[in-house]
Amino acid sequence: MSERRPSVSNKLEPILLCAVMLLATWLRFSHLDQVEFLWDQAEISKWGLRMAREGEITWVGTPSSTGLYTFLGAAWLMAVPYTLSLSPIFATGFIAMINLAAVIGCYFLTRHWFGRPAALVATLLFAVAPWAVIHSRKIWHSNLLPPFVLLHVATGWLAFVRSRRWALLAHGLALSALVQLHFSALPFVLLTVLWALIFRRRLDWRVVVISGLLAALTFIPYVAFDTQHDWENVRRLAEIMKQQSTTSADALYATWVVTTGLDLHWLTGQDQYPEFVFATPNIRWLFAIEGGMAIAGGVFALWRVVRQARTGLDDETSAALMAVTWLTMPALFLTRHIAPPAPHYLTTTFSSQFILIGWVIAQARRLPGRMARVGQGLLVALVVTLAATQTYEITSLLRFVTTHDTRYGYGTPIRYEIQAVQTTMRLGQEMGGAEVILLSEGDEPRVFEMPAVADVLLYDKPHRSVDIRTALVFPANPAIYWATYDMTPGERVLATFTPEVTGARIPLREGARSFRFYRWLGGEPAIPNMQQLPGGPRTWANGAQLVGYCLEGDPRPGGTIHWTLIWQATRTPAEDIYYHWFNHLLDEQGQVRGQEDGPSLLPAYWRAGDTVLNWFDLQISSAALPGDYTMRIGMYIYPSIENVPILDVGGGSKEEWIEIGPFRVGE
Repeated sequence: MSERRPSVSNKLEPILLCAVMLLATWLRFSHLDQVEFLWDQAEISKWGLRMAREGEITWVGTPSSTGLYTFLGAAWLMAVPYTLSLSPIFATGFIAMINLAAVIGCYFLTRHWFGRPAALVATLLFAVAPWAVIHSRKIWHSNLLPPFVLLHVATGWLAFVRSRRWALLAHGLALSALVQLHFSALPFVLLTVLWALIFRRRLDWRVVVISGLLAALTFIPYVAFDTQHDWENVRRLAEIMKQQSTTSADALYATWVVTTGLDLHWLTGQDQYPEFVFATPNIRWLFAIEGGMAIAGGVFALWRVVRQARTGLDDETSAALMAVTWLTMPALFLTRHIAPPAPHYLTTTFSSQFILIGWVIAQARRLPGRMARVGQGLLVALVVTLAATQTYEITSLLRFVTTHDTRYGYGTPIRYEIQAVQTTMRLGQEMGGAEVILLSEGDEPRVFEMPAVADVLLYDKPHRSVDIRTALVFPANPAIYWATYDMTPGERVLATFTPEVTGARIPLREGARSFRFYRWLGGEPAIPNMQQLPGGPRTWANGAQLVGYCLEGDPRPGGTIHWTLIWQATRTPAEDIYYHWFNHLLDEQGQVRGQEDGPSLLPAYWRAGDTVLNWFDLQISSAALPGDYTMRIGMYIYPSIENVPILDVGGGSKEEWIEIGPFRVGE
């Protein structure tokens, strides 16, 4: 008997699969230096870096937008790439890699469920899906989920449909891994419960209990952390549950968006989206067809379930039911919400929608006669057209956002920031070594974007951040200033002491903004118009020593004065708190006629020998009368508003403020 020759489809399958995977790889790995790297990406990167480089084991994850600490999964997983490299681009490649694994996982799961044609269709659509590509090119908790979602579904299939006992244990662990990575996986707890109820007669419930206990054990570190911190997360969760919730279709719409690849204006920004639409063919109406096909697949799956309800579900219908419940459960779970569900919460639905579409198209082979071949051919042609248009759309979008100033959408590509870091290193080496001082919006990396980004890009290099809107620091030692914010009066003050290194300036997208650089040789600056404190410098208990002030502006009733405090740091405070200055303008009767408070400098960034300028625009009350005024100055802990005492000559502390003056307020 002669050996059977492989069919054409068997020969083509590996070729087509390789082509699809090459396309998926190119879309996910191409130009990773153009990805955005914002606060969220920096924050989870810092947790991964501390684990990988400092051996700091954490039992919780980063704080979420709700105020709750996330679980530990994302921080632990992000330690993997940062063990191998300090580069955020390498870490982004790690995200792309595991999302690429999800694409190939989609193929094998769909092939096992519905055969080769359905698998190739589903994999192709998943490979080019715009939102799947975007989220696979970004460090984020939720972007770690896709391969673990597939693991959850695959083990669920083996456990609930095929009654494999070992798979029940694996499914429980896969579910716990999902939830450990991101709160958006919580709907999968209900999904597991739903599958267990649907296929309850196929389960060994003793193993189900063991599986649940194993999954619960993985959360013991989180609970232990909470007990050691006065049940902080439990109390915060109780507060959240008391808030008013609303019901909306936002989550359903977000599911539609991530399925179809529509609403890309979230990346271009509303202001730039019309230009993007004008510059590209408007073929986006085709994307809605993809959503319609996914809905058709879901409806067809439910119709088959109803038909087989009495006789029992066959494997194909069981798989289709799992796919449709996988697609809909996250949206149904988030229909009732306190905060509007973010679209990235619904990326957990990947790749259920594409699997359903592949299944529907594969059903065309069951049509009678020639209709099967014609129908399947037309549907495959439609899928190929969709894939081509979405490939064009996502490549055009990525090209657009990396060349246009989409400040209200896609953030600054990381290549500019890496180039800036390289520039600071070069300038510092020319000076024989210097720390980097980031001039940015805000100085607290736990709150503000650029300080957080700098903490990652300059992880193993001396650096600190200054809120250039309110402060400027002149260190005793050499420094390179990296200005990332729009030009401010504070930066203009800096330029009077040391000119910009204009040859190092880095224009950003469209030249709308730029990174600027300054050199400081170190030492104490000679500040024009600075008035010495009467009686000499005064030192607060936290180590801040006020040495002088400047008064400019319009000192009249209703006018605004520009008030600058000049102080020096004598040490770096150990306490993790914030210090604010208060400035009270008092009339001759001691009444406050003007007040302006503001932050000093993040205490962790104080260095002995620093000279710091803090400025305040203080409006004088229009009810103030002309006369001699004094300024009351002090510091307090923010936000507790607890005054910091002033040290006397003997090191004691009795006063909480000083008063200087008189200042003449005229007509």
